[in-house]
Amino acid sequence: MKRITLVLALALLVIPAGMAWSVGGPMSIYDLLEANADFSTLKTAVDKANVKDLLMTQVGPFTMFAPTNAAFAKLPPGALDKILADPQIVKNVVYYHIIPGLYMAKDLPGLKECKTMCPTTEAQPLKLTQVGDRYMVGSANIVKADMKATNGVVHAVDTVFLPKSAPPKLP
Repeated sequence: MKRITLVLALALLVIPAGMAWSVGGPMSIYDLLEANADFSTLKTAVDKANVKDLLMTQVGPFTMFAPTNAAFAKLPPGALDKILADPQIVKNVVYYHIIPGLYMAKDLPGLKECKTMCPTTEAQPLKLTQVGDRYMVGSANIVKADMKATNGVVHAVDTVFLPKSAPPKLP
């Protein structure tokens, strides 16, 4: 009897979570980043920049160009640590990857360029292009497009966008 009770209790805990994943349950942009291990470095930056609440709310919609862990790995040695150590720079870097509005990949070339939410004037608008069947943001390729969230959409990119002040000059 204890075994049946334990199995039923576990089923009640596991099945709803599994059902949410199987039907693409409602996930915010932040939840999507958190659920995908390939965005763990970006999630760390979002947390350090105190942008979690923005990416969890129903305010928006937002389009996020989310650098993968491999994109962060392409930064010069020590650059990521310097970025994460400076609250203003990490915030600027995170906001440089977010644009207001909901834009699916097919919509991007029509925009030509977009202004990000980066508050510094150093952040140039991002140029949006289509090359064959690939969509690009600046020199970054969108490696996975149209990950829908309750408050927008996420496009995984293979490059980190940096305002001129980031990364700080390295020794």
